Order: sequence, then C-alpha cells, then structure tokens
Amino acid sequence: MRHALLLTATLCTISPALAADDWTSYSNSRFGYSAAVPPGFTLGKEADNGDGATFRSDDGRSELSLYGTMLETGEFAGEARKRLDADRAAGWTITYDKVTNGWASYSGARSADILYVRGIALCDGNAAYFHLRYPRDRLKTFNSVIGRLVKSLRPAAGCEQAPQQAPGAAQH
Repeated sequence: MRHALLLTATLCTISPALAADDWTSYSNSRFGYSAAVPPGFTLGKEADNGDGATFRSDDGRSELSLYGTMLETGEFAGEARKRLDADRAAGWTITYDKVTNGWASYSGARSADILYVRGIALCDGNAAYFHLRYPRDRLKTFNSVIGRLVKSLRPAAGCEQAPQQAPGAAQH
C-alpha cells in the first residue's frame, strides 16, 4: 500500500507539460507566426497592439510570452543581440547564446528562475520570439517543453524566408 501511495504521489507531481496530446496552438496573424503552448498554461493576456500573448502556468510559477516584432534595422541577428543584451541588463546571467541571421536562442538564470528565449526571422522584416521563464527546480521537466517550443515556433504558411532555418524546425 505504501508503494502504491508513493507511486500515485510521484505521478501527480509529474508536470502535465510533458503530456504530448494536450498542447494547443497559438497563431498570430499580424506578424505571421505560430507556436505550440504547453499544457498547464492558460492565456493571461493578449497584447493590445496584436503582437502576441502571455500565458501563465496553472501553478503561477512559470510564464510564456509569444510575440512578434518589426526589425528596426531589417537585420535579425543585430536585433536578437540587442534583446540578449537587454535581458543581461535586467539581471539575467546568460549561460548559453547562439545568434544567426535566421534564428537565435539564449538562456540564463536569475535568482531561482531560468529564462529561455528563442527568436526566428519572419518575412517582411519581422521576427517572432518566445520567452519562457520557469523555476530552476523544474529544469529537467522543462527541457522537453523547450525542445517542443523551439520546433513549434515558425513562420506562417507562405513565408519562405527564414534564412538558416532553426534546427529541428519544419521547412515550409
């Protein structure tokens, strides 16, 4: 009986974010991108200007922001580096970063939280990003979530640009 209770308790603590079938899709028509939203995240707020949305985990400990932006200079890599520098200035210790002309990823930590950011170039001088903030004690749980988010962030159908498309992302 004790083992059955322990197994039940363990299964209840496994994040629902790992359940493959419960992901939903978010699409943004203003900037032309889409991404998957993990289970256990609900819409917190859509941006008034139509560039994206913020989702919060049911336990309130994690946040996923999806948004599009116009590239000021038309050059994705420079814009991505500016965002990385802004997160550093906000106190994040960046431990990984990779910036190319078509996609960028970086991650870091601040206090008890982890940040993972992914951006991709879109058509017409635009870009799409996701920012995922989650507790450090959920690092292993979120590894697979991040993998799926990275693969799911993509330009809308018809946008053939995406130079140096992100590894694992589907080509359109």
